[in-house]
This record gives sequence, structure tokens and C-alpha cells, in this order.
Amino acid sequence: MNYSRIPDWEHLRKRYVAFWDNQVEGNAIIAHIQNPNPAAGKTPPESWMAEASESKYLNPEKLYRMKQWRRTFWNWHTDLFKYEIPTYGPNVFAGFCGGKVEFGADTVWHEPVISSVDEFPKIHFDQENIYWKALLESIDYAIKNLSGKVHIGLPDFGGPADWISTFMGTENFLIACVEEPDKMRDFALRLADECNEAFDIAYDIISRANGGSVNWMPVWHPGKMGTVQDDMAINFSQEMFADLFMPAIRKMAGHNEKTVMHWHDGCARHLDKILLENEIDLIQFGHDPNTGSFRNFIEHMRKIQKAGKKLFISCVEAGDVEFFIDNLDPRGLMMIINTENDDASAKMEESVRIWTERRLNRIKH
Repeated sequence: MNYSRIPDWEHLRKRYVAFWDNQVEGNAIIAHIQNPNPAAGKTPPESWMAEASESKYLNPEKLYRMKQWRRTFWNWHTDLFKYEIPTYGPNVFAGFCGGKVEFGADTVWHEPVISSVDEFPKIHFDQENIYWKALLESIDYAIKNLSGKVHIGLPDFGGPADWISTFMGTENFLIACVEEPDKMRDFALRLADECNEAFDIAYDIISRANGGSVNWMPVWHPGKMGTVQDDMAINFSQEMFADLFMPAIRKMAGHNEKTVMHWHDGCARHLDKILLENEIDLIQFGHDPNTGSFRNFIEHMRKIQKAGKKLFISCVEAGDVEFFIDNLDPRGLMMIINTENDDASAKMEESVRIWTERRLNRIKH
């Protein structure tokens, strides 16, 4: 499929296919280079875009216009292709199961609706849910306006521990994990099944307008690709998280041709368990600001590659890019790179190619 607003898509497509084949097309790693748009803000948003209202997130036309305006804040370069995710926010599967959605001026979150494991039967995926219907309407609107122009991305459905902590509130959730681990594990597994059901519905619709899959990070794959995550893992020991929530993550990861796991260095202690999961193909390794220098996690990144997983590092500051390329295998490596301006992004593109070629030569010899 050709995309009119991605004029170099055929070139980019070859690069992503090579990435999944553990090759480097064009002697440069996949580099999502971005910088602030100096013109951003000069055209003020419409007044309703700055308000905390439900309508701007659930009305398909308003959501589309707001997202188009927000995209103007950054300029995208190199392998960071144009895409649109027609969804009202992150972790949305919680809302599709009865979670209380709160609509802020700049983002969306969910508030608790239950307090104990005895209320788990109240929580289930419902195709009559207003937020689920709003998602489908937004997907339909995006397809009508963007099909054949840009990629349409799949929503950020979230992960099992994140969903359940949202439904219960953090304190009740953590207590329940200790006191009722079997019920917690079973609930997570049921939600994983229901999320797979919702994912299939959304994927089947979007795939008719897309060539391949795009997720919210972004990553592109020519087949069916899903995502898994659990930011709440930071609260658990390796053993407890693996016992209660990895079975559900495993079920989600095994549902698609490829699976990307969104993770953070603050949860690095769980990495050994995650790398045992054959159904997880790519680790998107993000950086928490309170964990020190991102460079400190180079051994974790090497471990990911040694385990045969693809590695996606985000977000990398310009001064760290050469270090990561020099110390990692460019095959199966991608990263989001932040620069200051368009000129710096153009220079970074050339530098990435030079650094990748140098690293590949060292590996060959």
C-alpha cells in the first residue's frame, strides 16, 4: 500500500522489513529522530482544545482535529513516519471494562470503581460500553479521512496489572495481590482473554485500511502485531510479578504474529523473567528520570539482544546516540532520538549512518 503523506514509504518499508529479519538496510539503524517545531504555538488552538471536556476526546471529528493540531508541536525525521492513533488516551481497555474515565485538559486517566476481589465479576469487556463505541467511531472517522494517506495505529490497550490497579486503586490492589494471589492471577488471565477479543475487533477494522500493523510507540510490522506492558511491575518482586501477571502477559503476547513489550529501566529487575518469554519479540526499553543515566543500563540492553529479542530504546538524547550504537549490535536495533532543531536532526541522520557503518565493520572483523 502507498501512503500519499509518506512519500518515502517504500524505502522505509524495506528498512523495517530488514529490521525484523535482523538486518540493517541502508547501513543505519532504525532512527526515529524528532525535534520541537519552532512554529508550534504560533497558531493557537481553538478554545475547546484547551478545555477539560469529554466531548473533545469522544467526538471523532474533535479528536481528529485536536490530534492533528498536537502533531504540529514536533517535526519528525528519518524513519519516524506519519501515523495517527484514533483513541482518546492510554490504557483504554480499562475504560472498555467499566473503569471510570476522567477527561483532563491534556490527557485522560481512570479512577477506581471497585475495592475488593469480590467485585471482580463486575468488571468485563462490554461491546455496548460507550467508550468502546467511541473508539470504533473514531477509528471509522480516521479511516475515512486518512486511509491511503498515513498509517492508522492501534490503541494503547494497556496491561493486566495496570488495568486492575486502575479498577481498585493502588492501595487496595497491592493488598489484594498479597492476600488473594490466586484470584488476582485468574482475574488477570480473564482480562487478557477479553483484551485479545477487543484487540481482534479493532485490528480487523484497521487492517483493511493499513498495510501491516502500527502501534502507539511507533513500530511497524507487515503482519499482525500487538503490544503488552505493565508499568505497575515496579511495585513487585521478580517472583510475585512473574507468578501473578506474567501468565496474562504471556497469553496476550502469544496472540499475535509479533509482540512488542513496553518497559522501563525502573523495572529492570524483572528483565530476566521477561526474556524467558518466547512470544515477546521486541523490548521497547524506556528511561525513567529517577534511575540515573540511561547509559547505566547498557548491560541490560545487551542482555536483551543476547536473548534474541529486538531492542527499541526511547527516548535517547543526542549526546548518547553514538555510545549506544558503539556498544550494541545495530542488527535489530532502533531508537527514538531527541534533537534541538531541524538542522540538528539532519546532522544526526548522517551521524547515525556513519556510526552504524563503523560498528558493523567492527562486528564483521
